[in-house]
Amino acid sequence: MRTSQTFSISFIVRKKKNKSDLALLYARITVNGKFLEISLKRTIPIDKWNQAANRIKGNSMESQQINKKIDETKALLYDAYDTLVKEDQIINAQKIKSRYLKSDQQHFTLTYLINYHKEKMDKILKYGTMKNYYTTESYLKNI
Repeated sequence: MRTSQTFSISFIVRKKKNKSDLALLYARITVNGKFLEISLKRTIPIDKWNQAANRIKGNSMESQQINKKIDETKALLYDAYDTLVKEDQIINAQKIKSRYLKSDQQHFTLTYLINYHKEKMDKILKYGTMKNYYTTESYLKNI
């Protein structure tokens, strides 16, 4: 099976404006030539960055932690991509970023869930049980 989409993940650094020896670390997601960047919220020394390997040079504790963060981020981004492929959705960089940040999931309010429960369970549960749900709903609305 051939795919016509391209997908890649790379890590880049951007120099800080006020400190020329430090840089911010970003993950770049590229899908079909269009890219998005996600900040990993890590500051690293520029002289330790190996662009070819997308890693930090050295064996210090800080280097190991940042390299571990890079590996974890890469794994989670690939997992987000695989999930979108399995769901048979159109793949773009924004959707991968949203899935990685978990901002594409739908969240429900407590009022919505109570109304949903009332609709589904009204014919199944007896009045005495449903009365307790009505009371809870009225308490929530009065808060």
